[in-house]
Amino acid sequence: MNDQRKTKKQLLEDLQRERERSEQAEERSLVLQEVSKRVAAAHDTDDVLYLIVNEAVRLLGTSIATIHLLEGNTLVVRVSTEFAIITPEFAPVVEVGEGKYLTGHVMATQKPLSGEEAAKLLHPQVLRAFEEQSRDPAAIATVPLLANDQSIGTLFVADLTQGRRFTEDEVSLLSAFADQAALAL
Repeated sequence: MNDQRKTKKQLLEDLQRERERSEQAEERSLVLQEVSKRVAAAHDTDDVLYLIVNEAVRLLGTSIATIHLLEGNTLVVRVSTEFAIITPEFAPVVEVGEGKYLTGHVMATQKPLSGEEAAKLLHPQVLRAFEEQSRDPAAIATVPLLANDQSIGTLFVADLTQGRRFTEDEVSLLSAFADQAALAL
């Protein structure tokens, strides 16, 4: 009897988790549709880019989001959420190239990167700033902005929560936002 109650309880918990996942997926879909509409009607690219970073933060429950764009051979911050205090130590100019720090690496490889693998490629200034503020350097994810199979920038998110790791589903959502940003540009 006790096993049956436990099983029923587990089934109810599983059902509740599934409902929450379904509601979350529906909300994400609606937000992406709204962003798509705004991209199509955009008159001000920066407004659309700000919408994208703010919605990414809201839906992923993160603290920071930035869009870096290619200028010459380097990546520079174009937009960021209000919470992202862009200081030289958090936004050094980064060269593009495989193994050339996180955003430059993602830009060159055209592949998303998150967690410990992403933290290994953080610029030393950024890593030092994370450590000084007791932040988890692996609570990050970066995806490329692609236009016509060419990298034009990156979308970066970070969380202040220790131990936070981005799921494959969250990185996929971030990639969808990056696609919208690339369309806006």
